[in-house]
Amino acid sequence: MLNLKSFVLGLALIGASSVYADIESEQKFQTIASMEIQEISMDVLGQNQIETLDYKQLAVGLPNERGNVDPVEQAGKVITVSRDLVALGEDIYKLVIKGKPSNQTSYAPISVIPRVAGEPVDILDTENWRAPTKRTYQIIYRNLYDIAVVTFRYSIIFSSHGQYDGKGAYLTAVQIVPESVRTLFGFDFTATMKLGGIQNQGTKASPVAGATLLLEYTVSSMMNANNQVDSYFVTGLGQFKKI
Repeated sequence: MLNLKSFVLGLALIGASSVYADIESEQKFQTIASMEIQEISMDVLGQNQIETLDYKQLAVGLPNERGNVDPVEQAGKVITVSRDLVALGEDIYKLVIKGKPSNQTSYAPISVIPRVAGEPVDILDTENWRAPTKRTYQIIYRNLYDIAVVTFRYSIIFSSHGQYDGKGAYLTAVQIVPESVRTLFGFDFTATMKLGGIQNQGTKASPVAGATLLLEYTVSSMMNANNQVDSYFVTGLGQFKKI
């Protein structure tokens, strides 16, 4: 009888240990341990080497082949104003909601154009826009098993060198576009773009638009959450850097 009781007790202990091991394993799987971000490509859209890419499907508000902004794609409200510049578009929009890319056509891209007599100029009166630049990044979150639990790829797209009355260097179609997102079961991912601000990098006579973009993203599980804000700065001369 004692041997039987010992045997049953042993099985119970083994079962408890197995359950504990499973819980511990699940907790390790659900724990975010590291995050890495890397730039994976830089392109000038519309160039010969990528002429088959229909970038009009990737973003809105891009200049056409004549270097002008199409009337149907120049919509946007005034979102911020400086002494010489005004930003039009949407100052905040969702890129990813609960692990799924949002509707890419539901927002107006950002343009930073001249402010004359206290009012923004008509963007249709600007000209000489360069082909859009596209910088693509990838964010990877890993758990304690070094498994990639969230992978988010996005592109920063903007057009520069726009002029008004033959002067200045302005920006249009400034936006962050979600390209792909992959989340494993048990993880939630959300990403939002915000306009951090604008400034004149040139002179009053010949302004050079500058804009700061903020990419805020959060990944969470039942064990922990991680919030990150990345900043990017672009100018009307085509300069770009991650701050």
